[in-house]
Amino acid sequence: MCGIFGFVSTRELPVALVVDALRTLEYRGYDSWGIAYATSERGGERLAVFKQAGRLPQTLPPLPTSPIALGHTRWATHGGVTDENAHPHLDCSATLAIVHNGIIENYRPLREALEQVGHHFRSGTDSEIFAHLLEDSLQRARRVSESTFSEPPGLLVEAVRQAFAQIRGLNAFIVLHLPSRQLVAVKSTSPLVIGIGREGVFVSSDAVALVGHAEQIYYLRDDEVALLSPQGPRLFDRCTGELRQPQWEPLTLRPADTSLGGFPHYLIKEIHEQPHVIERILRERLDGARQLAELIRRSYGTFLVGCGTAGYAALCGSYLFSRIARRHVNAVIASEFKYQEHFLTDRSLVIALTQSGETVDVIEAVQAAKRRGATVAALVNVTGSTVARLADFTVPLSAGPEQSVLSTKAYTAKLAILLLVAHILNGSEHVGIDVLWRAIDGMELALAPATLDRIRAVAEQLVNAEHCYVIGRGLSYPTALEAALKIKEVTYIHAEGFAGGELKHGVIALIQDGSPCLVFSPLDETRPDILSGAMEVRSRGGWVVGISPEPDEAFHVHIPIADVGDASPLVAIVPAQLLAYELAVRRGLDPDKPRNLAKSVTVK
Repeated sequence: MCGIFGFVSTRELPVALVVDALRTLEYRGYDSWGIAYATSERGGERLAVFKQAGRLPQTLPPLPTSPIALGHTRWATHGGVTDENAHPHLDCSATLAIVHNGIIENYRPLREALEQVGHHFRSGTDSEIFAHLLEDSLQRARRVSESTFSEPPGLLVEAVRQAFAQIRGLNAFIVLHLPSRQLVAVKSTSPLVIGIGREGVFVSSDAVALVGHAEQIYYLRDDEVALLSPQGPRLFDRCTGELRQPQWEPLTLRPADTSLGGFPHYLIKEIHEQPHVIERILRERLDGARQLAELIRRSYGTFLVGCGTAGYAALCGSYLFSRIARRHVNAVIASEFKYQEHFLTDRSLVIALTQSGETVDVIEAVQAAKRRGATVAALVNVTGSTVARLADFTVPLSAGPEQSVLSTKAYTAKLAILLLVAHILNGSEHVGIDVLWRAIDGMELALAPATLDRIRAVAEQLVNAEHCYVIGRGLSYPTALEAALKIKEVTYIHAEGFAGGELKHGVIALIQDGSPCLVFSPLDETRPDILSGAMEVRSRGGWVVGISPEPDEAFHVHIPIADVGDASPLVAIVPAQLLAYELAVRRGLDPDKPRNLAKSVTVK
């Protein structure tokens, strides 16, 4: 979940560009940050390291230029949030610097063995172990080869291969080797992207940090090691050491894709982008939806898997397939899927839902499915990601970069594709297309100034709330869960989503005078029952906010939304997203970087 970045060039580049890249990657973790670069002083060359706990400051002292540098923004796992535990980490000789994303699962015995032979550790992290392992591997390789660091690059690659083979877990490393002025990148599941540009070679956790630097990119594979020198990248097989020829692809992202575009935060920008994302899906992803529908039609048992927001999209998909296509599709939380994999066969279809394509629980679910011979499809936003590469078939979400930690437009993109697929299975593709165009209009209405004014008024009422409850039924139940997640993620208000029918089975005991409750009430078969539940909340002193096409006496406040039939989950979630954003701003919180969270959960 950490962000890592590095560059190497034939000329001196501003070290500040590493800091800028870390700002772009900060959604992956922001407990601490650090940089390392080559610098010449008094006729000699050394590694300069600057790192500290906390967020990247808005302004920094002027930084020099260097032909090679790397950096890290951390989501803490092993070791507290301290300056010492921030990356990069150095070996004993201070000629190797490493940055790391992942967890070294066998770090304890490795550290003990290294300490016994004299290695001195400066941090309490598992990450620092790799710097010392690599130092040992280099020393052994030198003795065997009787060579020097300035000679053939195979020595450094061989040392990285040996060191990486000793660790367990899902990990990605960038290594800076000062004597040879080279970087090495190696990974297992955790993502790394290499970029080639006019100014040099770059490597990053995410392609978004390569925008403006690289023109061609390559997603490093698990069985490869990349040696990055000023002359360009070279790839080697991690098992055999043999040279490989990568297939480069153009970097299609542009600076406008990653800029704020006049908005104060990425979260509100991405909320506003949702109508355009659904329109893009209608124009570009119909063939993919048709092919996915055919895979479902041929399968004997279909499973939707996802985590967090993607998990709620999967749950909503199970309702859509039931009501539209009359087909049973199972929704399973990805982290629990491995405990329910036993009934998979070679006729099963597992559809993975993920924004980043790097979520470790989703990857494990996909790998479990493949071990049992099941077909794997993916709805994924990052086309070169691990899940995209593992899947037998992929439908890209076409949502564009999501730089806020909270997922918004990727969620509605998943719902739009699932709705389309359900209608295609039902033989009513034209109806699905029509209802999504209506949903686009409905989303625009939810983003209109009049609706925003009502949402801001609700936010003023709720800004000091400690608890908030959200209810829905049928298609609106997953919406209630997702709305509650958005509120608690970014505001730290305890928000809880419930199926409306569960109120009287214990939940209503939580309601007291002034308890805020959001109610999703579309004009479908659930309306009479959900309104009855809303009235029960109101009669016990609850303060009821209705998100519905029509007002009702049960609502203290009505937030109007368009009536768009089965596409109601796409429209109804928008006011909840906006409410979460407005609450965060009023509570003085950063809507893009909530505490303790990171965008891409690449560790267990």
